[in-house]
Amino acid sequence: MIATLGEERILGPVESMASEPTVEIRPGIFRPDWSVATRAAARRALHGRIAARAGLLDRWRHRLEADEDAVWRTTLQLYGACGQPPEFGDIAVASGISPERVGTILRKLQSHDLVMLDQACQQIRLAYPFTESVTGQRVKLNGHTLHAVCAIDALGVADMYGADTAISSPCIHCGKTIYVKTAGKGSAVQTFSPSGVVIWYDFAYDGSAASSCCPAIAFFCSDQHLRHWLEAQTARREGISLTMDEALEVGRAIFGPVLER
Repeated sequence: MIATLGEERILGPVESMASEPTVEIRPGIFRPDWSVATRAAARRALHGRIAARAGLLDRWRHRLEADEDAVWRTTLQLYGACGQPPEFGDIAVASGISPERVGTILRKLQSHDLVMLDQACQQIRLAYPFTESVTGQRVKLNGHTLHAVCAIDALGVADMYGADTAISSPCIHCGKTIYVKTAGKGSAVQTFSPSGVVIWYDFAYDGSAASSCCPAIAFFCSDQHLRHWLEAQTARREGISLTMDEALEVGRAIFGPVLER
């Protein structure tokens, strides 16, 4: 793994970048999109993510069937448009797939760690990058305020939906509010504050990103506060520290392809 903090680096097997692992999620559309990861740290983050989360890559490796892909895309399109998870019936109407089949497909998508349903499997609780849980990462999109699963998910929203966003999130160490605005439909950072913001991209994975790595993929108001947080962890965290521009590239690489046709 790689742990990067300021100028301090601990290098491991992930340092070798001879290949760029990716998954074809639909014909001609690959995830992550390595073409938008132009910065070295962003590419290290993506390689570290793939190496550490082999189980997740295995879940994504098998391309979804056409109707499964249609339900996934429709779910996310409705979520972003309405600011809340869609009902199964709404997905059925928008996709042209029967409600019964929609329910079966959503359970299949849950096994791929793409969505999460409630215990009765009747309601959507999470569809990356959004969740109904209050995470602290608030994203304003199309007039709605939604909760992103983690900091990287929040940064990937704008490119995914082709609409610029405003993000607010507390520093996970001190609680100070961090603000980010995107430009160019998510292709760049317009403004952010405070000026020393960094993002910790955690590599942990155990069955579900939302319950393993995502709580630790967070904004920090300064490199110093990230250091303090890492030092306070009971178990050593494996991951990489990213600047705002580097983190945006990671978010774009992961989420930009999701709604592409």
